[in-house]
Formats: sequence, C-alpha cells, structure tokens
Amino acid sequence: MSRFQSKNSRNRQKLAKSYCLCFDDGKPKTLDNLGGCECGEYPDCNEWFWEPPTSLESSWVMVHNARHVTFHPFYSSGTAVVRGNVALEHNYHYYWEIKMLTEPYGTDIMVGLGTRKVDTVRSRYRFTSLLGQDDESYGLSYTGAVRHSDQVYRDGPGFCKGTIVGVKVDFWQGTVEFFLNRKSRGVAFFNLRRHPTATLIPMVSSTAAQSSIRLVYSSSWQASLLVDAAKILGASTCGEPFLPPGLKNKLKSQFWMTLPGEGCALYADEREARADNSTLEDKIDASDVVHSYACVQCKDEILGPCVTWALEF
Repeated sequence: MSRFQSKNSRNRQKLAKSYCLCFDDGKPKTLDNLGGCECGEYPDCNEWFWEPPTSLESSWVMVHNARHVTFHPFYSSGTAVVRGNVALEHNYHYYWEIKMLTEPYGTDIMVGLGTRKVDTVRSRYRFTSLLGQDDESYGLSYTGAVRHSDQVYRDGPGFCKGTIVGVKVDFWQGTVEFFLNRKSRGVAFFNLRRHPTATLIPMVSSTAAQSSIRLVYSSSWQASLLVDAAKILGASTCGEPFLPPGLKNKLKSQFWMTLPGEGCALYADEREARADNSTLEDKIDASDVVHSYACVQCKDEILGPCVTWALEF
C-alpha cells in the first residue's frame, strides 16, 4: 500500500461514526466489560450464531455466548476468521448486523461473507485483507474499502468502535449490500447466484489483537410475491400505513420488518445526549436514523428492529 493510499484510508476511517454515545466517554474498556453497550441490539432476534472455534483455532478466536467474538485474545500473528453457522440458500433474503466493540486498527478488520473455499488456514500467519482477496469472498473493510477478487470496488466511510455494520444478501436477485449504522452504502455486488445454493456463509476477519465484535441481529425471509409487495408498501408509506384491516394485520403478524416505524429511533433522552455531546456539524438529523424498533404491536409482541431500511430495493 502506498503512502497516498494509506493516508486516504486513514481519512476515510476518520469519517466512521459510532451508533451511540456509549463508547464516547474516553474511558478504557477491558475485555470483561466490552459488552456493556446494548444500544440497537436485539439478542432475541437471531436465527443463527457464530461457529465455535476448533481446537486449532482456539488460540486465534474466542466465542462467548455464540454472539460475542474476540480475535487474537493474547497477541496477533496473522489473520483470524469466524464463520456463521448458517449456509445461505437461493431465493431467500438475509440480513445480519455486527457491532464493533473495540477500536479497529492494523492491517484489516472485515465484515462480509464467503464460501468454505476461502483459505483461512494459510492466512493465520499472514496479515491480510482476507475477505475479498479471491473469487470466493466479499468484504467491507474498516477503512471503507469494499473488496472482491483481490480488487477494491468502492471506497467510502469506514467503521469504528461502536459502529453497527449490516450485511444484506438478496439471493433472489443475487446482490450484496452493506450498511453502516443502518444506512445503506448501496448495492456492492451482483451475480451471487453463480455460487451454488448453501455455499456462502457470513464471515468476519481480523488481524488486530484483542479486537471484538458482537452479532446483534440476524434474520431471513423467503422470497415471494407477498414479501415483494410488503417491501413496496413499506417503502411507499410514512408512519402508520393506511391499509385494509386484514392486510394490515397480515403485515404486522408476519412481515413486521417491512413496516415503517412510529417516530424516531432515538428516544428523547438519547437525542438530548447527542445534542449536548456533539458539535453542530456532528449532529445527526432524525431523517438519517432508522425508525423506532418498538413500532410493532402485533399479538406476539415481537421485539425486533423495524427493518424497512433493510428491505428497500
């Protein structure tokens, strides 16, 4: 990497923002209390979890409660990777999120997906941008680079400690889209259907010692005309949709993720905290934030994120 490229990467990483203010107090955090922040997290809304490391991988990766991962818990000698315990199938929509619990640094920390053909063994003793270094993986770097087939396809703001990074895979259309703090960065890749069904899996890689991430949300929906209609309805309405009672109940009970929220995602006290602790140019407009996650009041009282933003195409 040239000096100019390295400087650009640092500048993009400076644009990264945390999802909340919990990591802005300037106080050091130990590995034991990294999990104190739960802003934007939904531990009960997870369809899959991280695979436990094998005996050979235990020195590189520690998995706590199937959601919290610490890479290189002692020191780093290369690149470590963790995989989800789900294989992505054709004709499904998938969306998952991880929260960065430590400040990223070093060669790379990447979030994305890949097949079992990704060479994770050789990379254990190499510092590399693992996801996207071949045709079998796709990744978003903490520097903002989007990588595949050993090429950078797009640059932009990266992620930092406290950022929520989302990955949306549409296996009906064959696309991958990355999100930062629930704001889309646009469709990054197409033609994922060239991979056989049930071969791609969620992955995170890191070269940084004692770096930690946590899975905060994971879900999927089978592609159908009903889901497409729900996406269009959710994207075209603002506030409580004016729909026939039967259709509204159907959406709330089965497709709650497509409905818009009621009000701002930030509660009043959190908005005031942002206003008190940020400069004028750092303040976030309510239109830049996702809708309320407590917006669904179906009979089962599902407490999950309203992911209209995750399903709009």
